[in-house]
Amino acid sequence: MSNPNPINALTELGMRNAESTRRQPVQVDYSRLLFLVVDPAKEMRGAMTMTLSSMGANKVEFATRIGDALSRIQKSDIDIILSEYDLEHSADGLHLLEEIKQRNLCKQSTVFMIVTAERRAQNVIGAVEQAPDDYLLKPFTGEALSKRLDKAIRKKQEFRCVDEAMRNNEYLRAIEECNERIRNRDEYTLDFMKLKGRLSLMIGDYPAAKQVYTGVLAAKPIPWAKMGLGKAEFHLKNLATAEQLFKEVLENNGQVMEAYDWLAKTHTAQAEYAAAQAILQNAVRLSPTIVNRQKTLGEVAHKNKDYDVAEQALRDTITLAKYSFWRDAGNYAQLSKVQLDKGDVDAAKQTVSEVRRDFKQDPQAAMLSYVMEANVSQKLGDPVAAKLALDMAEKQLGVLGDKLPDQYALEFAEACYKGGREDTASAVVKKILKNNHENPDLLARVEGLFDTLGNPDLGSQLISQTTQDIVDLNNQAVTMAKSGDLEGAVQLFIQAVNDMPANVHVTLNAVNALLAYVNTKGWHASYMQLTKEYLERIRKADPNNGKFQKLTETYKATLRRYGTKRS
Repeated sequence: MSNPNPINALTELGMRNAESTRRQPVQVDYSRLLFLVVDPAKEMRGAMTMTLSSMGANKVEFATRIGDALSRIQKSDIDIILSEYDLEHSADGLHLLEEIKQRNLCKQSTVFMIVTAERRAQNVIGAVEQAPDDYLLKPFTGEALSKRLDKAIRKKQEFRCVDEAMRNNEYLRAIEECNERIRNRDEYTLDFMKLKGRLSLMIGDYPAAKQVYTGVLAAKPIPWAKMGLGKAEFHLKNLATAEQLFKEVLENNGQVMEAYDWLAKTHTAQAEYAAAQAILQNAVRLSPTIVNRQKTLGEVAHKNKDYDVAEQALRDTITLAKYSFWRDAGNYAQLSKVQLDKGDVDAAKQTVSEVRRDFKQDPQAAMLSYVMEANVSQKLGDPVAAKLALDMAEKQLGVLGDKLPDQYALEFAEACYKGGREDTASAVVKKILKNNHENPDLLARVEGLFDTLGNPDLGSQLISQTTQDIVDLNNQAVTMAKSGDLEGAVQLFIQAVNDMPANVHVTLNAVNALLAYVNTKGWHASYMQLTKEYLERIRKADPNNGKFQKLTETYKATLRRYGTKRS
């Protein structure tokens, strides 16, 4: 089915609004709904309990900070989230909402409302792309809350059509539901266009996202659409256009924090580290409690050789992340490298002690701590101690196998290069590249590693060779398939997946070959089982991948074709 024209959809929207607003309101039974109230103030949680009780709500849970809230959301099917904007210890309510959406933790019909005394929230909420369903300023009456919730609930019920698809990561099906609603051109057209744009960005269909946001902006100058368009342009490598869009958002509203982050990303992508650092420092002054913003500032300032700013930002990152989902031993490794570059060896030694204390039972962090110790010993000119620490790290690496984050493995490889273990280091880097040859962030980190070592040509050579090897493998399989040797193509890809189990691109090509075999040669139970296993592996690693979404639909169609029920 063709995509609806966004400009036409919005043009006709006004004619339908008057009729749709005359619909009879639906009575909401609050006793059937599960509430989550997120507020650090005990007296406000008590007041909210009384208010909700007067509305008939008797299923209410509470959280005082983001970590608590996320834990409860993952355990329960929450219908309504009422969150304070100013959350202590970590971040604001919009950050909570962003994480919920990024991690797909709630159904699309869940209502998320900001309830706050913080009036600056008014300046932000209308501009951010992932905005809450509504906001209510304190103090308020039970009648005011009920009225706002009734309206938000009725609106969110319209999104039940995408709940199942979103929960199952079936984003193409969700987009088609959006298209159907956009074709209806009712009072929720703009909301479904917004969701379609967000989903298109998620699955990497940036041209589709650009079309949606451009259509919205052609009809109405909506800030969130400009943010979305900027993101699409960024991913399409139109960095100058993206930069201009983010600047325009900030010129109209300097409180839109995600615009600072994305503007800094455009400068970083162009190696303009001083400009990116200045933007992030401004953002941190306005909103200092976002873990990833502080971490990015630390990394950018390090590249800009502003070691004081980098050190402080990474210290803040560690403090903010300590009791959150973002807790990561890699932040300590980054901090210790900044301290060594700054010449403060004692501080770097202290950071090694801290990571061992804070990640006592974590074998991955233990491996990383030995790498950090090796770096400190190399800086002190003690090759014997450095060798011993690297030996311990390599031993731990052997125990962990593939259960090690790529960034930790890269830290090990860098220490090995510096310690004269080129063969070991190159083997680690090659393995990482084989599994991530299409991951731009990882490739940038590999390039950065060799820049640090003063040998960028070697990094480029390793990346080019690995990419070419995988391209050659794919071309060989395609040639075999075209010549009629589908079995040979399938076996070649199965062997490639065994060799590169974490390479999403190769695994997807294997799925494509398996499905092509079955749909050409006939039902093959073993191949369909393998297809299912591969798709599940990708779903865990990269559920937003656009090709994964399409191949999942092909897999289901193949099952239907042969009349076989899914297990």
